[in-house]
Amino acid sequence: MVFSSYLFLFFFLPAVLLGYYIAPWRLKHLVLTLFSYLFYGWANPYFCLLMLFNTAVDYTNGRLMERFPTRKKLFVTLSVIIDLAILFFFKYFNFGIENYNAAMSAMGIPEAQYLGFFRVVLPLGISFYTFQSMSYVIDVYRGDAKVVTNFIDYACYVSMFPQLVAGPIIRFQDVADQLRERTLTWEKFARGTAFFMLGMAKKILLANPCGKIADTTFNTGDLSCFDAWYGAVAYAFQIYFDFSGYSDMAIGLGLMLGFVFAKNFDSPYLSKSITEFWRRWHLSLSTWLRDYLYIPLGGNRKGSARTYINLALVMLLGGLWHGASWNFLIWGGIHGGYLAFERAQGKESIYHKLPAVLQIVITFFIVLIAWVFFRADTLPDAWQYLKCMFGGATPGQGETVRGLIYNPYYVINFILAAVTIWALPQTWDFTRKLTWPKIVWCILLFFIALTALTTQSYNPFIYFIF
Repeated sequence: MVFSSYLFLFFFLPAVLLGYYIAPWRLKHLVLTLFSYLFYGWANPYFCLLMLFNTAVDYTNGRLMERFPTRKKLFVTLSVIIDLAILFFFKYFNFGIENYNAAMSAMGIPEAQYLGFFRVVLPLGISFYTFQSMSYVIDVYRGDAKVVTNFIDYACYVSMFPQLVAGPIIRFQDVADQLRERTLTWEKFARGTAFFMLGMAKKILLANPCGKIADTTFNTGDLSCFDAWYGAVAYAFQIYFDFSGYSDMAIGLGLMLGFVFAKNFDSPYLSKSITEFWRRWHLSLSTWLRDYLYIPLGGNRKGSARTYINLALVMLLGGLWHGASWNFLIWGGIHGGYLAFERAQGKESIYHKLPAVLQIVITFFIVLIAWVFFRADTLPDAWQYLKCMFGGATPGQGETVRGLIYNPYYVINFILAAVTIWALPQTWDFTRKLTWPKIVWCILLFFIALTALTTQSYNPFIYFIF
């Protein structure tokens, strides 16, 4: 089930809000948990069992850390190992088999290949709820959060449907107090509704049309240089509006339920360096990687060389978190390499002395090159696309492709996406103080998005596969 569907908008969401608001306080988390499991299990009910098992493991180890404080390290280690084992099995089993078979073939021993029928289906959102659940046991171990004694409260935290399958990653310490006590106000509900409407408009009116441009160009073998750049920029727009739109809707739904989630995007394409980009892009992931991986590895406390290695390693693992593919590793490697380079150069480097606009352009260029690896299906596809971008390929289907990607509808939406990114305020700031003109604008965009939804057959959420 996706937010941008009539099933969710006109049946599931009204039922959730009705059941949640009429339920007494002691039953609100139970109601929300049951609806969240229904939401998650809509496509495949068996995935609910996996999430329930993951929830039970971390809840139990949290209670054990409270009961046996001298053995806290044992229980947190056990919890993290089980969480990561489940994540690695479901996310990387197929990748491992494919690379093993390729290695056996290259070594001339094809008979050693694994040719079994067994393949693993990736559960939706497993990376997100695994990281959330891990943050709980780690926070309890560090003393940053208190142990949850009520299993339903903890299950509600892990399974909460607004951010379940595509984030943002909500750390337990950020919502622990809200699970115990929070306010349900008209002000929160109104801002949440505005958040949801604007996020929906981002997704339907900007991400989807840009996604059609990107899909057409990336699925074409040979392109002209201009067409390839156009498609790459369209994908940069698509993934931003797709994910930030989903995050806006998730934050909005949280506000409707009384929860305040942190900002997940902060105008990342205005960044003047890759370091700044990661302070603005997917904040819930970047801060999670910083606090639970980079700092435990030593951060910048063990010398310059170790700092560069830590930055590169964290970004490589961040790339691998997104998916089991060499493309994602390269994407993470590009970002990790530039983070280390910028740290080595310092604030007095030539890069930082350039005019602000040029710094933004250079940063966006680097991000764009990395996005090619992120989007391409295979490594050869990525190299071929880069070859087109830099004029090294002979266009083969130019007229056919141009007739599709330069359709006035797509071009207009592409321009609107650019204007929104570089000229308009963020949803977070726009909704901070609602006025009647803003309310009318939100409602208008929402109804335009609903109308457009009736004509669109293309409506994916990119981060559902992560």
